[in-house]
Amino acid sequence: MKKKYLVDVIIPLPLNNYYTYLATSKISIGTILKVPFGNNNESVNGITISKCYEKKISFPVKKIISVGHQLFSNEQIIFLKWISQYYMVELPKVFNSLFPKHIFNIKSKELISDLTNNKSKFISNIVVDDSTNFISFLNKEIKSQKRSNYKILILTPNILKSYEIKNKLKFKSCLYDSSRSDKEIRDIWKNINNEKDTIVIGVKSALFLPFSNLSSIYILDENDISYKESDKVIRFNTRDSAVMLSKIHNCKINLLCNFPSIDSTNNLIDKKYQLVNNEKENKLKLNNRVRVINILESRIKEKYDGILTDEIKKEISNRVKKNKKTLIYSPFTSNIEEIKKSLLKNGKRILVKEIIKKNLVSKSKIERLIQNICEYDVLIGNQSILFNTLFDKFDLIVLIEPEKIRLKANYKSNEIIFNILFKTINYLRYKDSIQVIIQTNESQSPILQNALKLDYKTFIRSELKERKIFKFPPYSKIIKVEINSPKKENNTKLGSSLFQDLVKKFNDLEISDIGISSDGKKYDIIIKLIEINNLKIKKQKLYSFLKKIKMNKKFTDVLINIDIDP
Repeated sequence: MKKKYLVDVIIPLPLNNYYTYLATSKISIGTILKVPFGNNNESVNGITISKCYEKKISFPVKKIISVGHQLFSNEQIIFLKWISQYYMVELPKVFNSLFPKHIFNIKSKELISDLTNNKSKFISNIVVDDSTNFISFLNKEIKSQKRSNYKILILTPNILKSYEIKNKLKFKSCLYDSSRSDKEIRDIWKNINNEKDTIVIGVKSALFLPFSNLSSIYILDENDISYKESDKVIRFNTRDSAVMLSKIHNCKINLLCNFPSIDSTNNLIDKKYQLVNNEKENKLKLNNRVRVINILESRIKEKYDGILTDEIKKEISNRVKKNKKTLIYSPFTSNIEEIKKSLLKNGKRILVKEIIKKNLVSKSKIERLIQNICEYDVLIGNQSILFNTLFDKFDLIVLIEPEKIRLKANYKSNEIIFNILFKTINYLRYKDSIQVIIQTNESQSPILQNALKLDYKTFIRSELKERKIFKFPPYSKIIKVEINSPKKENNTKLGSSLFQDLVKKFNDLEISDIGISSDGKKYDIIIKLIEINNLKIKKQKLYSFLKKIKMNKKFTDVLINIDIDP
């Protein structure tokens, strides 16, 4: 008589639970199955998330229909379980959110977990480097790899930065991001664990590739706000998740930056990270290379149209006549069209290109943009157009009111503003011809003055002091609960009701009723955990409570998102 086993399986749909099925032979973790599901026993894809086990059960268990191939590595499943637990999202929803359906058709090579032969050791380094793209450091590191068949993951904050790194790197590599075709994605999944040296350069999604034995991870610009996922059901932080991934693979991780983030600075203080300081002495002389334009003065002189000052428009028009090119940064995509209109009123012969999401959705669009970039006089976009040598012909950088980032009401706003200002000034080291104009309402702010001096240490000391007073991270843990009803008019009523329920249930937590979000689409509640002892238990209690709330009739069609470390 054949032995029978039980195995835990998730169905990659937005479900709350995993299911147990009956197997007639042992099956590897991460294997694709066909299983009966629902009252009609419809055949659906499933993924094993446990080893097969034997256990007496008192309920009927359905049999697996067929066993496919192992698609997810053991390490990947461990990582995804951690993601689910830490970010408080059910595991089936994690899979459903992260992986496109077509990957289940991939026939990957056998995934062998061989961490016993991994001679690397988990080390987390903060590498402070003046470079605009860290290429020298990366090339030196990769050249010094002693392992054969090494597997290296290089994470970048955006797709354009990935292209820059690939173009500059001296070693063969592949790109992984949302612009890849289904075929390219399948090829990377198939070959990622072959017997060859492999370097993957990618954005956030590259974290979830089926590596079974990573050699090292590099995170470029570790302090970039783009590493925080804010759109998907699972609101993960790429940097923090990558550190956990390196622990699972027992490999080195290097967090590269021009200056460390507040979180990383705190981890350095707590000796969780090691510091590798490649800074050179600051010999940058600004001279006349940076202009700060005070909006108030321009408004008084009636030389401001509400978008751009006359001084900026005149400067750009004169540059176009000399065939000189300009980058314009706006903190919000919604302002980009207005900036373009303001420019074209002044000179209709100016060729302007908006670098926005819809222009970067496919590989062909991105490559055409890069190939034809010099046809344009002005590029307008968000942070992805800054500090990138793909645009080295654009030697004037104009920052439009970076302080408006505060409109998003995030405790990290000052850090984000300083990050943009600091990196922009630091970029002047890249080429002597580069100039910067900053249009601002805060020309005398300490944040701007410290950035102009490239003095990040004073900024970090000041920011840590302020966060300690108001008990913001790293001196607490923040959890944001978002209520998103199909009927937007119901958000206030439901959000206020949930807030009252949370206050009654958790009188030991600091809970703030933020109300309707700045974009008007959601209702926000902020939970601050001052005492972070027993954090895991506190999060679990909150998670269980919110699961019960979702079962309430009035929340049936309402999306409740949990955002850890927003």
